[in-house]
Order: sequence, then structure tokens, then C-alpha cells
Amino acid sequence: MNSEPKIEDRPTNRTKRGFLLDTLIQGFIILLPLSIILLLLSFVFNFIFKIVSPISSILDPKNDDPHWSINFLSLGILVVFIFIIGAVIKIRLGKIYFSIFERKYLSKVPLYSMIQQTVLQFVGLKKLPFSEVVLIDPFQSGTMMTGFITDRINDDLITVFVPTAPNPANGNIYHVPKEKLVLLDVSTQDAMKTIMGMGTGTCSMLAGNQDNFKTNCSEESRMQLEGEEAQDNQVK
Repeated sequence: MNSEPKIEDRPTNRTKRGFLLDTLIQGFIILLPLSIILLLLSFVFNFIFKIVSPISSILDPKNDDPHWSINFLSLGILVVFIFIIGAVIKIRLGKIYFSIFERKYLSKVPLYSMIQQTVLQFVGLKKLPFSEVVLIDPFQSGTMMTGFITDRINDDLITVFVPTAPNPANGNIYHVPKEKLVLLDVSTQDAMKTIMGMGTGTCSMLAGNQDNFKTNCSEESRMQLEGEEAQDNQVK
């Protein structure tokens, strides 16, 4: 009777392996688009560098190595090239032709959509597709999840997206009765910070919702949220 293996021993190992693998995959998903962008920029820079490198023999004919100014010249040409492309796309006719080109060719390139979304969110040109933050308990288990309202099916049924941490690009979608939602008076940016920070600063985030939660935030939690807000203000 005592020869049966303990049930809780096996799920623990699977959970650890799953957590490690899932974390590595999420980190890879975040870094992959950024790495591809850097590789593309490096490729274009080297291509321009090879074109303008013969000028080095004119500037310094006695030196076999490229003149130091060639690097700055190549970088300047790259910046001007990117600026011209951006200026053309801002024109109405340029937008039309680029949309056609993107639909026919670029959208078929692997990872193009991921890279595009990463760049747009990184530079702040793409806003989050939701503006209301909620807490939900979709399985009535007593465990609350941070989510975002993405659609309203009717007056009683709401669609909520619950992102995963630390990569909020992944998550689950739930269709929840309106009365089961706890609407939070907090911005989506602050909620996203807690998700990407693995829950750090959640207590301070919920401190403004005393009607639903009686929080007793630690000094560390307050400092973390205030530190993040200070950094954002410095960037702005």
C-alpha cells in the first residue's frame, strides 16, 4: 500500500521544467525581433560603408585602413536614408504604395509582423488596444487575475484579455459576466508595469481602490512603483 509514488512529487518537477522553458521562450520572443532589427541595420551600414570606403584613399592615401571619418559618413548616410523613407511614407501617396507593398510582400516575410509590432510599441506609436483594467476570477477559485477589457459583447458579457508575465504579448481571453469584474481605477501603463515586473508594485497599484481592497503596502512596494514613475518622467 505504501509502494505508490507520491502524487505531489511529480508535478513539482514538471512545473519547474515548464517554468524554466517557458521563461526562456518568452525571453527569446522578446529579444528575437530586436536582434533581427539590429542585424538588418548592421547589414545596411556595412553595405554603405563598402560603397563610401574608396573615399578613404583620397582623404588619407598613405593609410591602408579606412579613415575614421568614413564611419561617421556611413552613419550619416544611413540616417538620411531612413529619414527619406519615413518622409515618403508620411505622404498620402507614399502610404498607399507602401500599404500595397506591405500587403503583397512584407506581410509574407516570416517575423515581419512581430518586428513591426515590437518597433511600434517600443517608440510609442502603437497604443494599447484597451483602456480599462480589471480583476477577474474566471474559475471561481478565489485567485484574482489582472486583465484588460478588450470588447463588450453586450450589456452583461465582457471580453477580457489576461496577459502572462513577464511577456504581456501572450495570454488568455475570457468572456466574463459584467458583475464578476472588479474595475480598477488605474492606468493600463501601471498595470502593465506590474505584469512585466512579475507582480512587483501590485500593492501600490491597488492602493487607489480601497473600496474593493484594504491594502497595507510595504515601503519596498511603494518605492518600487515610485521609482518606476520617476524613471518614466525622466524619459519624458
